[in-house]
Amino acid sequence: YSPGSSTALNGSEIYYLRSTGVWVQANATDSTAGAPYLLGVGMGAPQTVGVLLKGFVRIASTEILNFPGSGNIDGLPVYMATTAGHFDFTAPSSSGNVVRIMGYAIDDETGDVLVYFDPDKTWVEIA
Repeated sequence: YSPGSSTALNGSEIYYLRSTGVWVQANATDSTAGAPYLLGVGMGAPQTVGVLLKGFVRIASTEILNFPGSGNIDGLPVYMATTAGHFDFTAPSSSGNVVRIMGYAIDDETGDVLVYFDPDKTWVEIA
């Protein structure tokens, strides 16, 4: 889905839909950078290939922080990271950070991770 953005989005990265109709990289360091918004995974040029809103997607290992190791990820939650656009296997923990589950790891292969992307509709800001 992409209503107005014409800028190419990096594959395997998390974006939120701004009220202006443009997709922007989500970031857990700021509650206004994706926490309450519609989230999606970039697939390339949004007007051509769109943005994944829910479903299975292979995420490049370079876009997932705190990878626990090959073979040890099945069923683990992945969170919005404090690095813009990234996923994280560790929930943010600093004051002002946002904790929001992006989905669950299903399997890893050659460093990439198959994720069931289904962002939780709730989020928490750490005091």
